[in-house]
Amino acid sequence: MWSALLLVAAFIVVGSGAARAAGSGNPTNDKLLALSPDLRATSLANSLGQGCVGTSAFPMGVTRTGAAKGFAYWSIRCKDGRSFAVQISPDGKAIATDCRSLEGTGRECFKKF
Repeated sequence: MWSALLLVAAFIVVGSGAARAAGSGNPTNDKLLALSPDLRATSLANSLGQGCVGTSAFPMGVTRTGAAKGFAYWSIRCKDGRSFAVQISPDGKAIATDCRSLEGTGRECFKKF
């Protein structure tokens, strides 16, 4: 519960003007981009619900076409060495997968697309 509150609080602090300025088509992504690097890592890590203490967050990109149009992808590194890829839908729902599970798929964390 606290992690969800922290994420919401971080987004409220950003304000709507800064979020609109990024204009990715994904409001949650735009709000994350407006945060400081430390707050990005904290907010993303807390939203995972995996016990991750975020040390860095990396914006991989936002899909522009197709069925996944507007989906944002981030990588998050945890203090304990784990890392996750996070998919954020335009409506703000997030799904995370361990970066190790992407090995051999042609996709990887911490890489722009």
